[in-house]
Amino acid sequence: MKTGAIFIIAVILSLMIQAPALATEETGAVRTTSSSLYKVGKELVVSISIDITRDFSPNESMVLIPVVSDSLEHRLELPPIYINSRKQHIIFLRETRKKEKEAQALQRKNGERQTLHYLQSAPFDKWMNRATLSLVEKSCGCGIPGTEDFTCIARLHPQPTPVPQLAFLTPQIEKSKIRKEKGSAFIDFPVNATAINDKYSNNAAELNKIIETINTIKQDSNVSITHIGIHGYASPDGPLKVNERLSHERTQALKEYVSRLYTFEKKNIHTSYTPEDWEGFEALLGDTTFRQKEAVMEIVTGDIHPDRKERILKTQFPTFYRFALEHWFTLLRHSDYTIEYYVRPFTVEESQKVFDTNPRNLSLEEMFRLALTHSPGSRMYNKIFMTAAQLFPDNPTANLNAACIALMQKDTKTAASFLKKAPAVPEKTLAEGVVSFLQDDYERAETLFQQAKDAGLSQAAENLKLISELK
Repeated sequence: MKTGAIFIIAVILSLMIQAPALATEETGAVRTTSSSLYKVGKELVVSISIDITRDFSPNESMVLIPVVSDSLEHRLELPPIYINSRKQHIIFLRETRKKEKEAQALQRKNGERQTLHYLQSAPFDKWMNRATLSLVEKSCGCGIPGTEDFTCIARLHPQPTPVPQLAFLTPQIEKSKIRKEKGSAFIDFPVNATAINDKYSNNAAELNKIIETINTIKQDSNVSITHIGIHGYASPDGPLKVNERLSHERTQALKEYVSRLYTFEKKNIHTSYTPEDWEGFEALLGDTTFRQKEAVMEIVTGDIHPDRKERILKTQFPTFYRFALEHWFTLLRHSDYTIEYYVRPFTVEESQKVFDTNPRNLSLEEMFRLALTHSPGSRMYNKIFMTAAQLFPDNPTANLNAACIALMQKDTKTAASFLKKAPAVPEKTLAEGVVSFLQDDYERAETLFQQAKDAGLSQAAENLKLISELK
């Protein structure tokens, strides 16, 4: 064994623990000054330094046996350490060394301070990942064995499981960045009226939702509004023909209201309407629990004329209908609006400020380029990729890259959820292999890495080497 090389590695990898004295007297002590237990390749290396200041009697000998063990009763005894008086050391050289060739010995020179350095290795086994290094002390005088003391001097904490290499996907350039802001306004009208009265009911606050959305977008110098969509809904109460007229005219009234406030061309404001919002009714019904729910749901979702649906609900379920009329139908009279706008492209230098203020204005590709300006694994690097997945939740590339970030943090659960939306590409196979690796399923990880390697990913080849080292 090349001890010099191991000492260099030990400085980097070992966990050094100061231990108490093994044996003390008024005149001095036998004390471990440092000890370490660490893994190098496929070897477990034990390093112990012992400081001796206690004087030994003429027939005294101390035997220290390094023991590696775990909580599951695995135990490995290493070659012992002998600290002998002059007389006992002569006996050791004549007799004991012939039997214990790997034992390490030191002759005690009373009155001097002496140091013994012990270095041994053994083949590494999996149970050693939670190993404890102890010294079993056996003292004797005049050749008579003494008591046995068990002193823990170091623990091996497994080196953090390395994260295999991953491969990110470069997003495609978004040629035209079109964004949308959506909302709903619950504008109230007197019975059969279609003109908007901003002083009626809570209309001022509801209209202000639309105005504030438009103003917020217009105040951003990086964007320009390209389209406004308004979709009006009426509630299911009343004749279908009447509701059709009301939903159409009220939607047009809202379009005129917006047109008077801004200089948008009318052709850029598109309107549509739904005479009766039975889908909204179904959604509210689905979130409710009551005894007759299934029968009511069958009518609401049935393929029958809307006016007949209403009549059946009124006659067969009068109590429920009165409840819906009072509490639900006001919610089903709403105007959904969509503000569509164009965002100009940004340079990498501009992107950081935009990310900090309004990341929605960045394309996925702009975020990717921005992330590359930060150190991999840094807080901002991770934040950019995870924000991209939040803003583009259905984008396969964003999901794959977010999975890679999660795996860099060894979060296999989050990574697996992102990988469900990732594209079927070799980079996904590689990431799935990393998930298996971090879950200690090396067999499946090896299979997936091999598939990714066959597909041309160099990272997979490196990961296969890593698995071979751990086997």
